[in-house]
Amino acid sequence: MIRKRIWSIKNFSSEALKKYDLFWIGEIHGIRENYKAYKTILPYLAKNGFRNILWEMPSDFSEKSEYTEDARINPFSIKFLKWLNEQINIGNIDNLTFFGETTPEDYGGIIPEDIHSRTIVRENRMAEEVIDKSRNTKSVVITGNYHIMNLASKGRGEKSAADFIKEKSNLKILKIYLDYSGGTFYNYGYKTLIKKNSYKESNLEFGTISRHGDKFFFHVGRVNAVFKSPKIKTTK
Repeated sequence: MIRKRIWSIKNFSSEALKKYDLFWIGEIHGIRENYKAYKTILPYLAKNGFRNILWEMPSDFSEKSEYTEDARINPFSIKFLKWLNEQINIGNIDNLTFFGETTPEDYGGIIPEDIHSRTIVRENRMAEEVIDKSRNTKSVVITGNYHIMNLASKGRGEKSAADFIKEKSNLKILKIYLDYSGGTFYNYGYKTLIKKNSYKESNLEFGTISRHGDKFFFHVGRVNAVFKSPKIKTTK
């Protein structure tokens, strides 16, 4: 694969960003450096009108939260939450909204045992939330990278949240994946990232952005898991 290189987030001009309603960032959960990437990306987007943040997090997430097994809640995400609140307090960001939870009511009161059915409901629900909570304002969406994949094109009956949004609305989405050259992460266990040999540009320095088709990749470099054991707690 040959990617057209874009050297930094600032290469997204104000004029180019005007075309989009959502700047959607996909991560692998449980990586420390994800939050460094967000602190690099969000200030520039805010200056260009993307001042509404939607974050895939439990609705009760706070500085007193404990870890979660998927590692979305960890010591580094809590520090990032503090940073976001500071940005809101000084007027750099307008709003932060947590979303992405499903309840039994979303499944008609009965959660199906079939994982495919549960996934479809979850992705559809997430799409509805993004449409509603973006409030017709330019928004940054932060989720796991599964939720922005083009699953509908695979023809297996799967759809991501982004696929559903394309069906349900006229919102224009710019997708950007956090891209890792190697290292470790924690997501239902401490794991090692598999090197993506098909990516010839996987060793680009932190902050470099490359493009392939309509996909953008923010290169993070080698990364580290947020913790090795979920026994580490963040409650103060």
